[in-house]
Amino acid sequence: MKEKFKEKKPYYLIIARKIIFWLVMLMLLIAVFLLLTRKNANKGRLIFTMVQLIAMLFVLRIPKFIQDKYHFTIPNLLDFVLITFAFSGFILGDVLNFYGKIPYWDSILHTFSGIVIAYVGFIVIEYLDKEYTIPLSVSPLFMSVIVVSVALAIGAVWEIGEYTVDDIFHTNNQQYMQSTRATLYDEDDIPLQGHAALDDTMKDLMLDLAGAIVVATIEYKKIERKQKKALLNK
Repeated sequence: MKEKFKEKKPYYLIIARKIIFWLVMLMLLIAVFLLLTRKNANKGRLIFTMVQLIAMLFVLRIPKFIQDKYHFTIPNLLDFVLITFAFSGFILGDVLNFYGKIPYWDSILHTFSGIVIAYVGFIVIEYLDKEYTIPLSVSPLFMSVIVVSVALAIGAVWEIGEYTVDDIFHTNNQQYMQSTRATLYDEDDIPLQGHAALDDTMKDLMLDLAGAIVVATIEYKKIERKQKKALLNK
């Protein structure tokens, strides 16, 4: 059974993984060197950077872990999308401060996350159908609603996580600062007040929902056509 999961990775995925791995390792070594040698360095910023870099290395190992433990190979396109998404968030967003430099970077990633989560949901449904011959007799609309609901729920859990991290480590993941959109802020930065402080969280959830709905609409049409074709072939 394991033989059929041995799929040769495409060159674009192999090259992307290698470039990201060695780039992250180089940045991690530089961060460690600066932390140990520069007395006047911003140690809080360096430690934060190291955490993001280590998180990226962990993400790179997830597909291999899933394959070894559950004997399930993540589709190559999804593998590429996941590492690209993680790189855009951890490295570009936090380490290189794209969140602070590019106003809509966070919004782009949240829309992307809704798309990715919904896509994963439909991949799981397709996998269960092929591997365990579970008939897709459930209404395509019902499946689409479930996937969108799960995507939105995961988005809500993510926001809870961001709130918790902000509360414990005094970061700006939920972008409640008026004077900066960066994850780390200075003592002289000014926080938002009242209703404005909720804008980022609600916007992120709405973008998660929008991304999931786009994927669900496309997959709904595909599943509907598949079921109609199956009925005609009976």
